Amino acid sequence: MVIHNSTIDRYSASEGYFECRTCGTRVVSSTHVASCEQCGGSVRNIAVARE
Repeated sequence: MVIHNSTIDRYSASEGYFECRTCGTRVVSSTHVASCEQCGGSVRNIAVARE
């Protein structure tokens, strides 16, 4: 029997929390954010755990 993560943890985020790598501005959005609205820098999704 193969168990997939989707079977164990059915969590699905309805909103993403994004932070600009350049200026630190944070944005909450239901769609993917490609760049910072303030400075145009790249953003990362901080709702996803980084280990």
